[in-house]
Amino acid sequence: MIDVAGLSTTGTTSAPEKTGPRALGQDDFLKLLVTQLKNQDPLNPTDNTEFVSQLAQFSQLEQSAKQAQLLQQSLDAQTASLQFTLLPMIGRTVTIGRPLVQLGEGPAPFGYTLEKNAAKVLASIQDEQGQVVRTLEYRDRLAGPHTAQWDGKDQNGVQMPKGLYRYVISATDAEGQSVKVEGRATLTVSGVRMEDGQAKLLVGDLSIDPSAIVELR
Repeated sequence: MIDVAGLSTTGTTSAPEKTGPRALGQDDFLKLLVTQLKNQDPLNPTDNTEFVSQLAQFSQLEQSAKQAQLLQQSLDAQTASLQFTLLPMIGRTVTIGRPLVQLGEGPAPFGYTLEKNAAKVLASIQDEQGQVVRTLEYRDRLAGPHTAQWDGKDQNGVQMPKGLYRYVISATDAEGQSVKVEGRATLTVSGVRMEDGQAKLLVGDLSIDPSAIVELR
């Protein structure tokens, strides 16, 4: 026999799906209360105080359900509002404190900050597989923030495809001692996406929390 989905069956019926216990809602509470009134002993009816207490519990349950519904509606509205608030960010340039470089049509800018003066700074640009495609070297850089550019070519002068790349940066002073250096990325926002109820900025497939932005242009 062939069912409507076009799959062959053996003719046996599957057992009904088992479900776990569910929480009682206000409809269930009301049914229980009505059943209790129908089946009470006429010679010993439910005490008025107990009956009023049960009605109060039902009223509280109904109010709690309505409050939860209104709260969820408010949260949904706030989430949608935040998403629309971020829409003007599309196409804007942002800076975040991560060692990334975005290669587009022209040279790809990136930045770094030196804790103190450095005699040599090395930036190794890597692809998605972690392979070094280009190493850039800078000499005699003062302490503080710096900007740099990658022309988008590998060590052999071959143009690399557009996209996001990672770079590892290190620095040493005149005595060859390590200098603390932190990288930062200058990226162009391409979209907005909701993740776990939070609005995120998109740079390609990369999600960025708006709170991570340190500079906006």
